[in-house]
Amino acid sequence: MATGRTRRTQFSSIRFSSVDDQPGSVPMPIAASGDIDEAFWSCNKPGYFWINWIAIAGHLINSIAMISIYSNRDTLGITYTENVLEWKRSDFTNGTCTGASRALETANNGKFCIGPVQNTFDCDGEACALDYGWMIISFHMLSFFFQLMAALTDCFKTGVLGYRYSDMIRNGRNPLRFIEYSISASLMLMIIALINGIIDIHLLFCIAVLTASCQLCGLVVEYIDDIAMKWINHLNGWFTFCAAYWCITRAFIASSDAVEGVSPPDFVYAIVLILFLLYASFGFVQLVELMCSTRLFNIGNCCKCFETENDSKWCPTLRTNDKCNPLYKEMVYVTLSLGAKMVLGWMLFVNILMA
Repeated sequence: MATGRTRRTQFSSIRFSSVDDQPGSVPMPIAASGDIDEAFWSCNKPGYFWINWIAIAGHLINSIAMISIYSNRDTLGITYTENVLEWKRSDFTNGTCTGASRALETANNGKFCIGPVQNTFDCDGEACALDYGWMIISFHMLSFFFQLMAALTDCFKTGVLGYRYSDMIRNGRNPLRFIEYSISASLMLMIIALINGIIDIHLLFCIAVLTASCQLCGLVVEYIDDIAMKWINHLNGWFTFCAAYWCITRAFIASSDAVEGVSPPDFVYAIVLILFLLYASFGFVQLVELMCSTRLFNIGNCCKCFETENDSKWCPTLRTNDKCNPLYKEMVYVTLSLGAKMVLGWMLFVNILMA
């Protein structure tokens, strides 16, 4: 008889069940605050601790480098607009309404030509614009600030406001990561949208909200036990992310077809694909984690081949107790945080150098 708590949800003939529900499984031990009483800079710290500090330094260096470059250049502002429905009075004596306008005749107010127009916002007599350079710089500064704030909580045995970085990681949770992603990822997707011609402020806002919602779905996955609900939230995260990126992809396709016989260079298509993969790489980490925790994808215990006895802090065991090792998972996340974000940021910052 299984000793663990059963968590199953049955949809038709498909049964989702976490592998730790199997008989004889041992639940992941939960670390308590202060389990390891050692110096903050102890050499016994796991690999993710040191990689996180490398990432913190990397984000700071990126921020300083971009600030020094951008401060010697003209500000690159991208005007944002809003689409509104314009009502014009018309007697239709000169023919029908022009362009995208359509005629509307009312009994009490007469005849109108109504159609969409693009309006700009006024900022001291000039069109309001988003500062492209500082948006990219803010992306790296946010990553620096949140990762530094998380790391410093290990200075206190009980953490800060209930959060202690090392304890959170051992428990397979890191809420600050997803809170930071919900801000920085939304900001970066807005930047990608701007350079692809999406300048409507309402559409930019919706892209940011969809991206933030995606990251918060990832946060929920780490805090619930039911494996079916984990999958529902994870897949919903992919849905919101792909919906946001589809708006950008559609804008890029439309701009490519705007002039007949002329299309962007091949490397531009590669950049759009690379940007998507860099973003998606964070989601793939959680996807692999869920697949190796779900019996449906664990036929023949194929994921057990990743279970080793390696206790190296730089190459820890990939799986423990039928789950992805949280220490290994954090190493992957912080490595992506530096590598993927650095490549992403500088690829977009090149637009400033070329301006």
